[in-house]
Amino acid sequence: MNGSTDKPTITKAQALTRIEQLINGTAGIIRPKPELELHRPSLNDGLCLDPLDGGSEERIVVNRAYYLRGLPKGSLKEVIAQVKTYWQSQGHHIQAESENGLQLYGRSRLEDFFMSIGWTEGDVLSLGATSTCLWPNGTPEPSPTP
Repeated sequence: MNGSTDKPTITKAQALTRIEQLINGTAGIIRPKPELELHRPSLNDGLCLDPLDGGSEERIVVNRAYYLRGLPKGSLKEVIAQVKTYWQSQGHHIQAESENGLQLYGRSRLEDFFMSIGWTEGDVLSLGATSTCLWPNGTPEPSPTP
């Protein structure tokens, strides 16, 4: 590893706390208020496949995704418009949105976490957030001594 890949990061626990803040803050402004149903595969850590900071690919990304249950099927575009307004009011960057108004992608203002809300099969919205690449404990694990 070179010096730039050894840089400390936030911990996995800190990232998950912030992800839950982003998701709960977003879900909290949606009317009518949805029920959050955890998308269980999002409990698995991901690989740091394309580190934007030039750091180590040995790090992980963490994420959480939830289905937003209980929203009227005809209100999905309006809900995404509510979320866009909220994200902008929080200073988050809107990266992309679909022409049909059913997908929205952003980056959180402080940490540059990826955020998304969009249509999924069954006319349900999914809301999620993913961290940047991080070391689980905030620093690289020591190399085993031979």
